Amino acid sequence: MKKFLKRTGPFLLTLLLAGILLRRGIQWSELQALLQKAQWGWLLLGLLWQACAYGAVTWLNTLLLWHYDARVPFGEQYLIQLAMAFIEAAIPTASISGAVLRVRMLKPHKVPADVATVTTMAEMSLITVSVIMLALPVAGIALWDGMLGALGFNAWIIILFGILTLVIATIMRWHSPRSVQIRGKLLREISRFWDDRVRTRWPQALAPWTSQRLFERLRYFSMGFLSLLHDRPLTIILSLLARSGFEALGLMMCFFALGQFLPIQTILLIYTLTIAVNTLGAIPGGIGLAEISLTTLYVQFGISTEIALAIALAYRLTDYWLPRVFGGIAWLWLEGHFPRRTLETIS
Repeated sequence: MKKFLKRTGPFLLTLLLAGILLRRGIQWSELQALLQKAQWGWLLLGLLWQACAYGAVTWLNTLLLWHYDARVPFGEQYLIQLAMAFIEAAIPTASISGAVLRVRMLKPHKVPADVATVTTMAEMSLITVSVIMLALPVAGIALWDGMLGALGFNAWIIILFGILTLVIATIMRWHSPRSVQIRGKLLREISRFWDDRVRTRWPQALAPWTSQRLFERLRYFSMGFLSLLHDRPLTIILSLLARSGFEALGLMMCFFALGQFLPIQTILLIYTLTIAVNTLGAIPGGIGLAEISLTTLYVQFGISTEIALAIALAYRLTDYWLPRVFGGIAWLWLEGHFPRRTLETIS
C-alpha cells in the first residue's frame, strides 16, 4: 500500500491541482496569443543567471575542498555540479546518486571519498539553511508591507514561524534526555537504511563503508566543518547569497518575459515559495506536478491563470530542464575524457 501511494500520490496530486486550475478557466486562445507576444529574450538572460547560480555553488564547493587541502580546477568542478544535477534527476535516490558520482569524479584529484561525501553533505545543508534564513526576513518584509492579506497572516506565515519556533526549541532542548533518545533512534534508522539499502545498491564502491565507520568519519569532519565556518564565514555567506540572488534573478526574468514587472520584495517572496514547490519536480513522478503547483502558487498573487502557467513553464525550462540537459552533456564529456571516472555502478 505504501509503495502504491508513493507511486500514485504525485500523479493524483497533479490531477487535483490541474482540476482546480481548469475550474478557474484557462483561455487557450489567450494563452497562445500571450506566448506569441512574450519577449523570450529575457529567458536567455535568465539562463545566464542560472549559470551564475551554479558558479556560486561551485565556488562554495571550492571553499569546502580547500579546507581539506584539495585542489580541483574550477571549470571541472562546474561540470561536475551540472552532471550531479542530471544524475540526481535521472536516478532520484535522495541525492545519493549525485554524491556517488562526485566521489568518483574527484578521485583522480586525490580527494578521499569521505572528504568528497562530507563536502557534498555540507553543501546541501548550507544551501537548505540559507533558503530558510532568506525566507524568514522576506516573509517579515511582506508581512510589514501588508502583502499577505488581512492582518498579514496566512498559511505561509504560519509555516515559516512554525519552522523558526521548531529550530529554536530544538536548540534549547538539544541536550535533554528526550532529545538524546530521539537522536539515538533516528541514527539507528539511518544506519539501517545505509547498510540495507545504500551499500547494497553500490557494493563495489561502498562495501568498506559501514554505517559505524561512516558516522565516525562524519564526527571527525563535522569538527573540521565547524572550524571552516569559523575561518571563512564571510566568503561562505557571500557564496550562498550569490546563489540565491542569481536564482531569484533567473525567476525574475521569467516574469519579465511575460510582461510582469513585480516589486523586488514580491519577487523574493515568490522565489522562496517557488524553491519549496520546485523540489516536487525531483521526486519520481513529479513531472507536471511542479509545473502545475507553481501555476497555482503564482495565481495567488493576482496573476491570471494563463500568465501564471506560462511563467511556470518558462521557469521550469530555464531552472530545471535545460540545466539537466547541459548536465547530461557534461556527464558524457567527462566520461569521454576521463573514462576511469565513469559511474559504472549507476545503471
